[in-house]
Amino acid sequence: MKLVHQDHDEHIETAAQHLSYGERNAFALILFMYQVLREKPGLAVLDDPVSSFDKTKKFAILNELFRGKASLRDTTVLMLTHDIEPAIDVIRGVKRLFQHPKPTAYFLASKAGVVSEVEIREENIQTFAQICSDNIHELDDEVIKCIYLRRHFEIINDLGAEYNYLANLLHARDVPILKSAVGDIAMNAEQIMNAEAGIKKFIPAFDYSAVIAAIKDKAEMKRRFTEATVGYDKIQLFRIFKEVHGSANGEQDSILQKFVNESFHIENEYVMQLNPHKFDNVPEYVVLECDRAILAS
Repeated sequence: MKLVHQDHDEHIETAAQHLSYGERNAFALILFMYQVLREKPGLAVLDDPVSSFDKTKKFAILNELFRGKASLRDTTVLMLTHDIEPAIDVIRGVKRLFQHPKPTAYFLASKAGVVSEVEIREENIQTFAQICSDNIHELDDEVIKCIYLRRHFEIINDLGAEYNYLANLLHARDVPILKSAVGDIAMNAEQIMNAEAGIKKFIPAFDYSAVIAAIKDKAEMKRRFTEATVGYDKIQLFRIFKEVHGSANGEQDSILQKFVNESFHIENEYVMQLNPHKFDNVPEYVVLECDRAILAS
């Protein structure tokens, strides 16, 4: 096979010097596809083939690999990836393009040496707004519910009384404040009443004093963290715990805190995603480090 530039007749002898890293990867994938078509194995395995590409190129490569007569559409293919975007495309986003045969997707997680597998169905792929709504109504922990409700107001760009009241709560402020051009101003009784009325539309039993008491109780926050079974919840509780109760472990915990704060903001990743309460994507080593830091505090 010879590589020929579209603007020249002669073939290119040293392709490696003319193609970018991504172009070489894409070219290798297509060559692999033709190798599979020639050899006709019972199973072809693609190990994280498109994660390094941007969104447009990811879809273009999937389209080339799995659509059309000269493609892998009639071959059994296992594609492994840590990137949710291909699953979003083939299971929900543009599923009509990948129906013959119909693909399936599974979420794999390893904890304590045990690998679990959960099928990703179309209804599992949601907007972050849907995820917030589901978790606000379905979860029991009031602190976690308040975190999701604050995120709900944030993503709909409603940064009014309810959002500010919840922000004060999660920062453990006994006297809720509003930030203004002239400094911090205490919320008045009417503002607090309106904020609580808005919050109770989502959390009917909401009680500012009860939740802030739990947040300021170090032992109680440790208990909630320990009993949380979902990595994403542990991360949220860890953030609050470290802000309110500090750390005795200095720089090591500061590095962990910075890493946690800059990672696992699922609402910043994709428009469509998986609910972390059903598909826990926080790596086990991160949760174990948070465990260590919390228990040492």
